[in-house]
Amino acid sequence: MFENTIVAKLTELNLSPDTKVTMTYSGGCDCFVHNETEVETALEFTDVVNEFAEMVSKQGLNFTDSYGNNVIDEFVNNEFIEQEFVDACWSDEDESLEKEYYDDDLHEALCEAINDNFWDQESIDKEVEKYDHKRGFITLSATLQATVGAILEYKPYMTGWEVSVPLHGGTFTLSD
Repeated sequence: MFENTIVAKLTELNLSPDTKVTMTYSGGCDCFVHNETEVETALEFTDVVNEFAEMVSKQGLNFTDSYGNNVIDEFVNNEFIEQEFVDACWSDEDESLEKEYYDDDLHEALCEAINDNFWDQESIDKEVEKYDHKRGFITLSATLQATVGAILEYKPYMTGWEVSVPLHGGTFTLSD
C-alpha cells in the first residue's frame, strides 16, 4: 500500500493544526538563451506547471501564495479561469448524478492558463543561469502555503515537493 511519507512525518511532528506549511516544487532543464525561448523550453520539458496545478486543484486545501493570497482566487481575479467553473469542479453534488466537471478539469484548465499566460501569472517563478551567450539552464519553481491541519486532513500526494515548517525557532524541511 502507498504511504504518503511527508504526511506521515508531519503527523509525527505533532504540530498545531494552524502551523503554516510552505511547499516548493522545482524543475529545470538546459535551454538556449540567445533566442529567448527558455521559458517555452521549460514549460515543455519540466513538470512544474503540472504538479502545481495538480496540487491547487484539490478542493479543501485552500493554498495561498507567498503573499497570503488564495491561489485559486488569484486565478479567478486575473480572469484566467471563471469562478463558476471552479465551483462546478468542486461541487458536492449527489454522487449518483453525473457531474459536469471534476478536479481533473480544473487541473487541466490551470495548466492551460499558466502555459498560455506565463508572463501574466505570478504562481510559477523562473530563474535562468546563462552559461555563455547561447546556452543556459532554466529552473521553474512554485511555492504554496497551507496549514498542517489542512495537509493532515486532505493528505495530498506530495512526492517531489520540499515541505518546510517552523520548529523550535528554526525551520524543519522534509522531502521525498
